[in-house]
Amino acid sequence: MRLAALAVALSAMAANRSFANLSVAPAAGGGKSTVAVQRAIDAAAESGGGEVLLSGGTFLCGSLFLRSNVSLVIAADATLKASPDREDYNTADVCPQNWTSEAESNSGAHLLLCIGQTNVAVRGEGRIDGNAAAFLLGPDGKPWPGGSRGISWRPGQMLYFVESDGIRIEGLTLENAPYWSCFLHGCTHVSAHGLTVRTIRRPFHTHNGDGIDIDCCEDVEVSDCDIDTADDSITLRADAAHLLAPRPCANVRVHDCRLSSGCNAIRVGVGDGEVRDASLRNLVIRGTRTAVSAVGSWARGERGCDIRRVTFDNLDIESRNFCHLYYKHATGSVFEDIAFRHVRGKVSGASVIDDTPDRPFRNLVFEDVSLVGETSPRVVSLAMP
Repeated sequence: MRLAALAVALSAMAANRSFANLSVAPAAGGGKSTVAVQRAIDAAAESGGGEVLLSGGTFLCGSLFLRSNVSLVIAADATLKASPDREDYNTADVCPQNWTSEAESNSGAHLLLCIGQTNVAVRGEGRIDGNAAAFLLGPDGKPWPGGSRGISWRPGQMLYFVESDGIRIEGLTLENAPYWSCFLHGCTHVSAHGLTVRTIRRPFHTHNGDGIDIDCCEDVEVSDCDIDTADDSITLRADAAHLLAPRPCANVRVHDCRLSSGCNAIRVGVGDGEVRDASLRNLVIRGTRTAVSAVGSWARGERGCDIRRVTFDNLDIESRNFCHLYYKHATGSVFEDIAFRHVRGKVSGASVIDDTPDRPFRNLVFEDVSLVGETSPRVVSLAMP
């Protein structure tokens, strides 16, 4: 009786164990690993949490759904590579927060999805490869004509985190995303550390090939990352239109990173919400069109984004332009308490600072800024008091 009772107790403990270590090997013969990897993630979640280790080769996968309390670990000898086949990906209606863009040929499909989860990590020394050429090149091996609108079909953001809490993305190389590399939307308590991010500029251009996009997230730290992208390297956005629980983009810290972009190293703006209380410091910016761009709105007729208490400190720049600050089409956005301190480097073009008489930039500070080669800043209509 006592032995039987002990066996029952041990069986119950095994069924409710709090941590699982699971390993997955690549599919034989270059086959797809989606089912095996997803089963391991689900099994770890059902056990209460744990780690799923990918090691020993290339894992060709379609959409994978991350789960609470589970770490997906990609070893140094492993690559998680995006399937080239459309049927392997989620549909656009996978969650209410998801969106598509016909103008940018964003289908709303993703490689990794984390929707409403907590305590999730994606880490390791391996690679996540978005397989951009499979989507951005046509049957003739040349880019689809017509720019981003002309692409036949492609996934959207490669890593897609939405309204999740406690996210860690560490150590990995994110490469060849066919659209944005990593999208954080409406998330809280996020750490992105030690990442290498690459989207392709040549021999073909990745339209909308961003690095890390931080949208309506709170308490975010991006540190020690090396980001070289065709489009914006890091963005701070405030587009809450699709979120179930809208929030500002607030308390964001970006530091000790190296950035290079065919567009903007840092872009602030987009949406009708608020970007506030952000610190971007100790950044090396190279080979970039514009080091810092803050824009109220890209679309006509929109109120635009408020940008408040954003500080740029200790920037080492070599780019065409230093900064572009302007409302553009925004009808109501406000820029307030934006500071640039301790900026050094070389630029070849003029900065643009453009507010309006009815909405002057408030407390715009340039302190200890020394740039070689810059022509005089083109102040369009600076109406600061």
